Amino acid sequence: PSDANVTDAVTVKQPLPPLSYPYYRVKAGDTLYSIAMRNDKDYKELGRLNKLDEKYTIYVDQKLVLEDENAPATKTQAVETSKIVAKPLPVTKPTPNTVTEVKKPTDTVVKTAPSVGSNVQDTVKNGSLTWTWPMSGTLLKRFSTEGVGSKGIDIAGKRGDIVKAAADGVVVYAGEGLVGYGKLLIVRHNDEYISAYAHNDRLIATEGQKIKLGQTIAEVGSTGTDKEKLHFEIRYKGKPIDPLTILPK
Repeated sequence: PSDANVTDAVTVKQPLPPLSYPYYRVKAGDTLYSIAMRNDKDYKELGRLNKLDEKYTIYVDQKLVLEDENAPATKTQAVETSKIVAKPLPVTKPTPNTVTEVKKPTDTVVKTAPSVGSNVQDTVKNGSLTWTWPMSGTLLKRFSTEGVGSKGIDIAGKRGDIVKAAADGVVVYAGEGLVGYGKLLIVRHNDEYISAYAHNDRLIATEGQKIKLGQTIAEVGSTGTDKEKLHFEIRYKGKPIDPLTILPK
């Protein structure tokens, strides 16, 4: 079992009242790492805030603080709307006998989606870690912070394709507890980096297992989504970063 496994120490007989932000009520199957990922937090900071032991032991129904209540609040400068005056738009007078040219629609050129990880043997060193592609395939979606965004990249695959560990580490979560991720593996690489592998058909690596770069850890599927693919994330100190800035070029 993982060092951060939930211990089923409490049996719930009555429905629990909803918690207001910034708290989280631990559910069966949670680990501190999955909770941190769900809330874009650093697991070490959550451990510190909640005075957890060095194994990050948590219990079903335990209430975890997600933010430091003593941290200074960010002040927002008030703006007096009564003093904001909209400038009138300039009035354009119509000119007689003006012919408006109607442009014909142009054909939209759709670029072919790039293929990534064509040589999964390629590696790149980043600090103390060596990284490789978790699989090869067509890049379906890039990392983005715009709008709803994407916290990682999507790589097309076929059911049963092999998913490999992107770097050495320890599996700290294996399950289906995070909505939208399907069958998910989370791997801790060091105190700063974790990676996540979502929508798998089958999880091969298990919680608490030490894994090596390039080791087979799962098989591609479509759990939690509508297409067979791998959703891959890298997080640095709890925050999602673009995997394309880390993985081999």
